[in-house]
Amino acid sequence: MTKVLFLDIDGVCNSEAFMRAEYERTQKTVSLGIDHKPAALVRQILNETGALLVISSTWRLSETWLQVIREQIHPDIYGITPQSRSRFRGDEVNAWIKDHPEVEQYAILDDDGDFYSGQPLFRTSFRDGLTQGIAVRVIRHLNKELG
Repeated sequence: MTKVLFLDIDGVCNSEAFMRAEYERTQKTVSLGIDHKPAALVRQILNETGALLVISSTWRLSETWLQVIREQIHPDIYGITPQSRSRFRGDEVNAWIKDHPEVEQYAILDDDGDFYSGQPLFRTSFRDGLTQGIAVRVIRHLNKELG
């Protein structure tokens, strides 16, 4: 069974506090750092479920940012979602899924809510980012057997 994790970065792997600390450290509004704690939770999800990583974050728009994801989160990126005219992430996930019929199960980690109600969104908060509790829920979702 092919499983996929759609991953946003800012608000999931990079919380508000981490981004503020990065700004204070680098004096740059755009940092190429990723918080190691939520990154480890993403790796835990991928390891415990066998899911493949698809980047739905705006970080997908830069090869430099994708390389940072490979170095600091996971070396294997299975894909990136396309940009839709609407910029509605629910449409972008649907378009990617349509082009990948091998996918039988998926989960979305994002701090924004611009998804369709039937999509398996595990919403984080920009304030806290990905937590252990949310990671456990994603793992349970991805590991459930489809009927």
